[in-house]
Amino acid sequence: MKGPSSPNQPPPLPKSHTSLWTLLWRTFKPDPRASYKHQTAVYLCLFFIVTTLAVLGVYITTKVIAAIWGSRLRRKSEGIRRSIFENFLATEDEAGASESEGKSKETASRPVIVGFFHPYCNAGGGGERVLWYAVHATLKEHKNAICAIYTGDTEVHKSEIIEKVKARFEIVLDEERIFIVYLLRRQLVAASTWPRLTLLGQALGSILLGYEAISKLVPDLFVDTMGYPFTYPAVSLLLNIPIAAYVHYPMISTDMFSTLSLTTQLPKYIYWRIFALLYAFVGAFADIVMANGTWTFNHIKSVWWLNRLLSLAFDRSKKLEFQILYPPCATADLQKFDVTNPRKPVVLSIAQFRHEKRHEIILEEFAKFAKSDAAPPNTQLLLIGSVRDNRDKMRVYELRLLARELGINDDVHFVLEAKWDEVKNWLRTASVGVNAMWNEHFGIGVVEYMASGLISVVHESGGPRMDIVVPFDGKPTGFHFSTDPNGEMTLATALTKVFALSPEEQIEYRTRAQESAARFSEENFETGWLERLRVLLMLEEYCHVDRISRESPS
Repeated sequence: MKGPSSPNQPPPLPKSHTSLWTLLWRTFKPDPRASYKHQTAVYLCLFFIVTTLAVLGVYITTKVIAAIWGSRLRRKSEGIRRSIFENFLATEDEAGASESEGKSKETASRPVIVGFFHPYCNAGGGGERVLWYAVHATLKEHKNAICAIYTGDTEVHKSEIIEKVKARFEIVLDEERIFIVYLLRRQLVAASTWPRLTLLGQALGSILLGYEAISKLVPDLFVDTMGYPFTYPAVSLLLNIPIAAYVHYPMISTDMFSTLSLTTQLPKYIYWRIFALLYAFVGAFADIVMANGTWTFNHIKSVWWLNRLLSLAFDRSKKLEFQILYPPCATADLQKFDVTNPRKPVVLSIAQFRHEKRHEIILEEFAKFAKSDAAPPNTQLLLIGSVRDNRDKMRVYELRLLARELGINDDVHFVLEAKWDEVKNWLRTASVGVNAMWNEHFGIGVVEYMASGLISVVHESGGPRMDIVVPFDGKPTGFHFSTDPNGEMTLATALTKVFALSPEEQIEYRTRAQESAARFSEENFETGWLERLRVLLMLEEYCHVDRISRESPS
């Protein structure tokens, strides 16, 4: 009878496993006679194998769980999807039963739901113009498309939302092919909900809000037009559908790190660095990325480096190159304004009443200008903008108080929730357009100034400096100002220079501005958006076929 196994020998195993077990044992067994370098290499190899197996195990487990979970979401959403498609087909039959024989191949194909994730769709700002014009272009070009809008504006009916879009942007929508999905947890993405670790809090909140969205209605395409990339992994893993990101403003950028001191703000620096890594990870789940301007493009290309790395490692047809797609601006009608007509001494600001728009700087600098000898008689400041909630309303109240404290209360006027016709009347008659935001991602309001023939005075940063108020035919179209106390050109100084121009010089500025603004037309946006949408629809067809083949019995 054989005695017990020696400690330096592998324990007995079934014969079928003896060879593999012996090989592993001989490879990784401790050997006190081996050199330190040899033992280190052996353990590193073992660590690599174990880590690889663990990663593969986590990956496979995650994919299996996601597939099961995603199937449950799809089954849960079947009823509402069926109802949407039945209503869509019924509407199509009523609208054009006699034209059924002449339908194009695209129209006759299966309907698809394009989901637009935009929790503040009724805010009435530049981001909302992008959303609704993308919806308008999608419905106009693809007759088999249905647009679902995921929004937290629960107190507003669909017809009211669409009516406001028409009044504010003059965008006419096909109401029958728009489906509103109301989200009840929008407060999770509000900055006020997370007074500490705001970026991380909003990111986690957006995950929960995104899951609420897809649990109520599973779309065929997911389009984020507001900037919540932390929703992408869940949508991609659970649903296996293409994701498009229209980025207005990166959640974190390289500029933010330059504002920190490593000696006094090291914890915040580390926190932002970790968040930047998470941001790069979630951004890699976007199939198509569009930036609204050069400033955003440069930053998003830098912080979403993992997306570009995967483009090189895998199929480039899926991870396409980032592109700049300027927002749709209503330049065509505004460019019809006659710049030779006399203008009123009105300084105009069009911006939502949010903290980052820095209306207080405009008020303070306008007060300096209005009290100087350079100001024409009856110079007025007009602040036009929308308010989203009670916080914005409180900000307007505080700005009114500031105007009173500065002694310019009679010279400043606030116009809230103005309709587009009213806005156009002011654009037609005002002299100067002002934007004070630091690193404004683009600045649709500035484009509207220029298309209307206003002379723009903007902060020397972001999109207004890099994309919009740039020389045309080698000559200036407006002015840049600085908020640096040591800077030569303040806002008050810039206003002084504008009103010091002769009538002929002013007309030259206005003419160049109008001609330059043609780059940002609605037609150019529509062309670019539909090009991206065609790729998304091709990806959707691929994902659809892949899901069907996996779900079908072999």
